[in-house]
Amino acid sequence: MKESMTNRIKQEQAHKTQELQNQLSQCTNALESSEELLEFASRTMDIKEPEEFTKAARQIKDRVTMAAAFRLSLKPKVSDNMTYLMVDFSQERQMIQGLKFLPVPKAPEIDPADCIVADNCVTVSWRMPEEDNKIDHYVLEYRKTNYDGLPRVKDERCWETVDDIKGTEHILSGLKFDSKYMNFRVRACNKAVAGEYSDPVTLETKALIFGLDNTSSHLNLKVEDSYVEWDPMGGKSQESKVKGKENKGSCLKVSHFKNPGISSKSSFFLFSYKTSLFCKVMFYINL
Repeated sequence: MKESMTNRIKQEQAHKTQELQNQLSQCTNALESSEELLEFASRTMDIKEPEEFTKAARQIKDRVTMAAAFRLSLKPKVSDNMTYLMVDFSQERQMIQGLKFLPVPKAPEIDPADCIVADNCVTVSWRMPEEDNKIDHYVLEYRKTNYDGLPRVKDERCWETVDDIKGTEHILSGLKFDSKYMNFRVRACNKAVAGEYSDPVTLETKALIFGLDNTSSHLNLKVEDSYVEWDPMGGKSQESKVKGKENKGSCLKVSHFKNPGISSKSSFFLFSYKTSLFCKVMFYINL
């Protein structure tokens, strides 16, 4: 492409130079012919005989009529403004006008009703206001806060980002609910550009709350306000605890596991279902 344009420029310059050379040659020949005609007219003025003078005057008239100098244009065929080279971009303009650019994706919409917060996990679900098959992936951002509603400037924390999400739903697991709420926002991206963020959505993140008491715990567990102790003699009061559990109406399942590598410890997994809340507690107690 570059070589073709260079050759075209050189050809154009050579053509314009040749046009000027031809025009210069024509003007030079016309000047020489005019000088000869003037010299002939000057000699004619010295003729004394009328017939000779009339004949010479007729020749001068014919030569003047047919002289090339009177048919030439003294305007140069190449002017100063013709030294500027022009490039025709009409084809390129049509190609550019035919290009189709990817539009900026619109902001997604997070539906709090479809979001789930449970067991230190958050499932965030969103949708696009209009169907867009040009979207390549989504970017989800979240941060913790202690205020409900829109994010506050004084309580702003750094956004944490989850990139390259292919679907319209994402599960955040392994979280630690050490704040009352969490803010979420998401934006869509195509191959060219990322769109605007969605309106922030605030979800309540309730901490896991559970408790133990003597009537609902294992028979050999001695439960106090600040500690739990294994009491091997606690089975003697089995009847009183069974009655207490019947009154409470709770469901209890206990499994015992002993690690052969640790002879001085026993591990107990206590699963207590109370008011539809699942609690899992592991105790390591020295025997």
